[in-house]
Amino acid sequence: MTNPTPRQPAATAAWGDALLAFDTERPGAGRHAGEWVAEARGGCGTLWRQDIAEGWRGFPVRRLPMPGGALWLIGDLYGAGSDRADGVSAVAAGRRSAAELNGHFLLFAWNEAERQWHVWTDRFGTVHAYVASKGEHPRLGTFFPAVAAGLSRRELDWEGIAGFFSFGFFPQDRTFFRDVRILRPASHVVFDETGKRVSAERYWRWRHSPDERRSYRDTVEEFGRILHDVIDDAGSGRLAVPISGGLDSRTTVAALTRPDRPGDATLWSYSYGYGPHSEETRIAQRIAAERSLPFRPLTVEPYLFDALPRVLSCVEGFQDATQARQAVVTDLLAAGADRVLAAHWGDVWLNDMGLSATSGPRESVAAHAAAKIAKRGRDWLLRHVAAPRLSEPAAPVLEQMVAAELSTLDDIADPDFRVKAFKTEQWSFRWTLASLRMYQAGAYPRLPFYDTRLTDFFATVPTSFVAGRRLQIDYLKRFAPDLARITWQAFGTNLYWQRHFDTWLLPWRAARKMARALRRNGAVAQRNWEVQFSGDGAARLRATLLARGSRLHELVSPAEIQSLLDTFEAAPLEEGGGYTVSMLLTFSAWLEAHG
Repeated sequence: MTNPTPRQPAATAAWGDALLAFDTERPGAGRHAGEWVAEARGGCGTLWRQDIAEGWRGFPVRRLPMPGGALWLIGDLYGAGSDRADGVSAVAAGRRSAAELNGHFLLFAWNEAERQWHVWTDRFGTVHAYVASKGEHPRLGTFFPAVAAGLSRRELDWEGIAGFFSFGFFPQDRTFFRDVRILRPASHVVFDETGKRVSAERYWRWRHSPDERRSYRDTVEEFGRILHDVIDDAGSGRLAVPISGGLDSRTTVAALTRPDRPGDATLWSYSYGYGPHSEETRIAQRIAAERSLPFRPLTVEPYLFDALPRVLSCVEGFQDATQARQAVVTDLLAAGADRVLAAHWGDVWLNDMGLSATSGPRESVAAHAAAKIAKRGRDWLLRHVAAPRLSEPAAPVLEQMVAAELSTLDDIADPDFRVKAFKTEQWSFRWTLASLRMYQAGAYPRLPFYDTRLTDFFATVPTSFVAGRRLQIDYLKRFAPDLARITWQAFGTNLYWQRHFDTWLLPWRAARKMARALRRNGAVAQRNWEVQFSGDGAARLRATLLARGSRLHELVSPAEIQSLLDTFEAAPLEEGGGYTVSMLLTFSAWLEAHG
């Protein structure tokens, strides 16, 4: 096979997906109908690419020079010198650790001298890569169905699916199929020229070393300095800024719009709410107006059943399809944005997990971690769909998975940060990042709270400094008092009054709770599934789940589904019913498309 010819870094291209295959067949399954094109060959391996298409903007890609081979950077690097190729080449040559790379990326390399293919995921696995093998002919790529096509025996992984139903995401490295796995964060995998796996290692480990010498005030200042550096690197061009009623998007707006921020990015913002009187949209509009940001309010209308194939293609079935409400804004992003600033996971770094430094034995930490990720509404799914296919009860299987993942983090002394690392390795990796792929239907997301400059900083912060969002609140008071005076949706009060939440605001809280109860009994939707499954959506949900010949009926009887839907329609807000039917719909749609 031919060696990929090294060449100078090209201008950033865009790929829909990438697939490294060692079999001789041209890939068939793709995220859309476009052809796969052979980008390069090395040994028996072929790196295929599929171009972008309407409804899938894919990934920015750069081909970089490498002595005796070639490199493909899929995604973005962050920080000073991120446009330099020599740092990436040094990683591929073994002169630097991949832990020094910072960004939202996946890296492929062909080393001609060693006759080997290398693949690296970034520190948090933000670009998902799946691997399947049949004999000595593996496939590894960014689109799950393309990896599974022709190689997987398509035997459903019922332990993994039980986790999917229970947690809302697949645990560990599991997928729908037993013989298709996801590459974990901070992974480096090597194949020889025939496709035989030579090695697989983790190149970065979690640590938590609180800086006890740094004062709280100095910690707030340091957070502001690092955040501003991260945001200043967000780039030029057209940047879309989602704003919610919470603190993370408000924090990024504060950094983006400060008077001394350099750069020439064209900023615009948006928010989406469940109705014309959405509290989230109202708060977001105030934040945007305070900083003179162009703002686009969006109302989430029923869209899911018409858009379900596109949503399923983007998130690949790895997330409840109703959770990817980014689908509402993808056309707007495609028309008016080069990047979208996604402030996801800031609420985890900038809060505590509810454990003290003396939270008892390992078992209590595991129980706390399991409770953090368990979903209301899981019982019906486990009992009717997963449990009949498991060799033992679901509860101990899932408990063992949680314990096994936590055991890899035993070196972290602080139990609260240990659970935070666990959530990042599991929930963030398998749920949050799958959701972010919905943005890629319109624009590639920029992820400030996955920037290693910030995450390395958080590893030096005592848990007491972030407990109750303390550090983030004080950052906003210090650097953006105008935004701190705007209501925080979760508490219904601004950040100056929030400290009185448990004292003189108690009567006001009681009145607010009563108002929320009245809204729950009214027509104001609070969640996306309420919009999608109301009116005509209820009939379409029933028609989809009870369609004659549905593959779902091979696993659970139509009568049981009918009973579930009757119960749900009678009391949709009770017992996690919205989660149950949303996950059942997602699983059914995945079975029809790929099962």
